[in-house]
This record gives sequence, structure tokens and C-alpha cells, in this order.
Amino acid sequence: MHRELVPQQAYPIHTRSRSRQIWQNIKGHQQLFDHNGSLIDLDRLRQNISEHEQSNIQRQKTWPYLLNIYSPTMTNVDKKIYKNRCQIRYNKLKRTWQERISRGEQFYLILADKILKDVHRTDRHMKFFRKKKQILFNIMMTYSVYHPYPGYSQGMTDMLTPIVYVFIDESMSYFAFCSLMTRYMNSLFDQDQIEINHRLYLFDLMFRSIDYELWKKINFNHEETIDKSLFVYRWLLLDCKREFHSRFNDVLRVLELIWINSFSSSLTMNNRSLLTIFICISILEEDRKRILSCCNEEDLHRYFYSSSSLSRSQQSTKRILQRAQIYYFNYTSGEKN
Repeated sequence: MHRELVPQQAYPIHTRSRSRQIWQNIKGHQQLFDHNGSLIDLDRLRQNISEHEQSNIQRQKTWPYLLNIYSPTMTNVDKKIYKNRCQIRYNKLKRTWQERISRGEQFYLILADKILKDVHRTDRHMKFFRKKKQILFNIMMTYSVYHPYPGYSQGMTDMLTPIVYVFIDESMSYFAFCSLMTRYMNSLFDQDQIEINHRLYLFDLMFRSIDYELWKKINFNHEETIDKSLFVYRWLLLDCKREFHSRFNDVLRVLELIWINSFSSSLTMNNRSLLTIFICISILEEDRKRILSCCNEEDLHRYFYSSSSLSRSQQSTKRILQRAQIYYFNYTSGEKN
């Protein structure tokens, strides 16, 4: 089986009025849509998301563009048609593996058991997801069956829950998740681990140049460059998603900022992962005093493998993101010069 996405050519494109009257103004954002519901400027949308925190109602309007499942020219009528087609296509894909499970085919039973275990563990502290386990399972099974590369890997459910939380709708969540994986995250879950090892290497390089004292403190008892950064493997793999999980709105904010700076086709492989790397470094700098006060490797291990996100305040998260964005801006500006 191969990947199936709803082709955008399947719905009509309606001509927009010359006058381009603005019909909607999202609070905290500049005017983004014309009277037909078409997006006026994709770059302005990205800029607005970067500069303003969003509510979930706003994310329901902006994330379909951020995750590239809506094209800017789509009108409100086009979006309704697209959603209906998504639902029909998704239900057809889902029925295929459901029928094979009902026939007792071993491949599907083993895969279902594997996914179900992770679904029960993912974000279980949130009441919302305790009621959405079946939806998470359905989407993850459908994705894994129709995307044998890279197939299912532990951690994918972590990247699905924010999408379901925002989109709510099961079929739209499926196609948004497919887009996220296909355009950005597949290589991170590849078994050859080339991309994740590349992130680890860049992280170590950047961290050492930004804060050598802190880098040396963390790496004082290691020899290999990659081994020095293994503690941050989860951070880099999941875009720091679990490091802010005590406030789920912070998770959504972190991810949308990363996606803004990762989905452009003009970015090099290095630049696609830069903001994630700078957020990792910024987390360490936010906790700098605590890390430097560690007396031995056991203390450091306790810091890295106990969840510091449980006590992280909203102000702390804002400082982390602001610092990371400054690092990212300075680095990319330097590259252009």
C-alpha cells in the first residue's frame, strides 16, 4: 500500500472578488482572509503566528495552512468540499485495516497491539485524551498501514495528540498528521537514524559555541561527541514536546513556532532543525543555575531524566522561546550576510 492524500485538484477554485473585502479579523492577528475565506498572504499568516499567541479557535483556522493541507486560494466553500472528501477518503482507508483485523491477520493484530500500548501512555494526564483514545488509535493505525516508510515508531503518538487537540475532527487530523510526517518528520523516525544523529551533532556544536561553561559541565565525563548529547535525544526527536507538557497550550505554542521555521521548501536540512536545537539550548540556559549546582553525574542524571517541565511556569516558557528565537534570528541573519 502507498500513501493516499486527497488531491487538491478534486475541488473547484472559486474566483475572488477584485475588491478583496476583508470579512474576518482574528483577534491579535492582522487581517488574514478575504470575504470568500481565502488566505490573503501566507507569509503574513506565519508572521502573525510568530508574533502573537493563538487561541485554539484561531489555531483551527491557521493550522491547516501551517501544516499545508489548505492552499491559500481555497474559499470557505472549497474548504467544506475538501473536508467532506477527506472524511470519505479516510473512512475508506480505515475500513480496509478494520476488516483485516476482524479476519485475524497477524500483521495488523501485532501492529494494533503496539500502537494501543502507546496510545494509552501518551498525554494520559489530560482528560481530553482519555476520551480520545479510539480516535488516536484509528489515525495511527491508518497512517502506519498506508505509510510503510518509516512505518510506526514509538513517539509518533506524541506528535499526533497536539493535532487532534486542535483539529478535533478525526479525518482532518489524519491528513494533517500525514502532512507533518511527510514534509518534516519522517526522516527523524528513520531506522538509519541519519537525521536524528545529524541533529545531535549540530546541537553539540551550537551548544558548545553558545555556552561553553554549561556545555563543559554537562559533558565533563564523556568522550564521544554523540554520546555527550544522548540526554537530549528525546528533546530533538519530538521537538521538545514533552518538556512543556504540564501546560498543553505551551506545547502547542512551541510546536507552531517550530513548524513555521521548518516547513519552507527553501530551507536547508541544517536550518530545518535549528529552532528545535536553539529551544533545547534555551531550556538548558533557563535551568543554568540548577545545572551548574549539580555536584556529580548522579545529580545531572536526576535533572535530565526527571521532568523539569512539571514545575515550569508560563513566564519561563516565554523566556525560553524568546531566547531561542533570538538565537535563530541571529544565526540565519548571519548566514544571509
